Amino acid sequence: MVRIVLISLAALLVPYAGWSSEIPAQQPVSGQSVAVQAEQSVSPQELPVSPPVVPLKILTMDELNAKRYQRLRDISRDLEGQQATMADFDGYLKWMGGALASYGKYVEAGSFAAGFAKYLPVPYAGQAGQATKFISHFALSLSSTSAAVKSYLASSQYLIAGVEALGPSPIGKEHELSQLTFYADQQLSRSMVELQERLSTVSDLSGSALSFLLGLQQYLGSTDEYWQKTKSLVSRKEADKAEKGALAGSIDGLKARAQSFNDKLKQYDAMVGSAMPRIASLVAYDELRQEMEAKTAVVPALVRGI
Repeated sequence: MVRIVLISLAALLVPYAGWSSEIPAQQPVSGQSVAVQAEQSVSPQELPVSPPVVPLKILTMDELNAKRYQRLRDISRDLEGQQATMADFDGYLKWMGGALASYGKYVEAGSFAAGFAKYLPVPYAGQAGQATKFISHFALSLSSTSAAVKSYLASSQYLIAGVEALGPSPIGKEHELSQLTFYADQQLSRSMVELQERLSTVSDLSGSALSFLLGLQQYLGSTDEYWQKTKSLVSRKEADKAEKGALAGSIDGLKARAQSFNDKLKQYDAMVGSAMPRIASLVAYDELRQEMEAKTAVVPALVRGI
């Protein structure tokens, strides 16, 4: 009996052992398998690379005011460097106004000499009847240029004094900076450009006057017709030789002074060329300041709304 029971138990155990050998190994979940395969198929070179994080530099109001302050000081320095030049311009204008009377005498007398019209100054060359218009135009130009010099000096002195009043630091002086910026843009720049244009006109007219005197000198050296027809108009008692000497002295004097005037005009042109971009940058800084103030004013309003 016991033997039969043992045999039955052995028969029952044998199938279970077979079943255990046939059970397949546990397979991974399909989603995990795809993820593993994807990771294995991508090379390190193909992975996206994030750009390095660069810290942002935010311009503060104090830094902006420091830039505005420095621009104003640069402009003020340029203006101070032109003070002596303005005195030279004024001296030339006064000298030229006195010399113009004698040039007018030559022009008026020369207009009656046959063949002399070609030596009259531009833009009246060949028009003897218009010679006096050149003199009157020149005199008017000298007068208006003298007024432009005074206007420029007043504008420059105002800005120089304003910059000096700022002291060594612009902190807490936003209103003064804005006021000087507005003045530089609206008044100083206009007076600078106007003076530049009028000085350029005087330079051109001086060149015309010099060309006229040189032409007159050449004409006198080739004929006596001028003297024969103009002795009654030229109110001098000296002989023709003395008159020619006076003319040569006028030519030399005008040539030297005109050359010095033109050299200083080039310096002034260079100053204007550097000052105008600085004034433009001042205006740009002021506009940026207004935007920054507007944005900072919005934040408290939003906080109050919350």
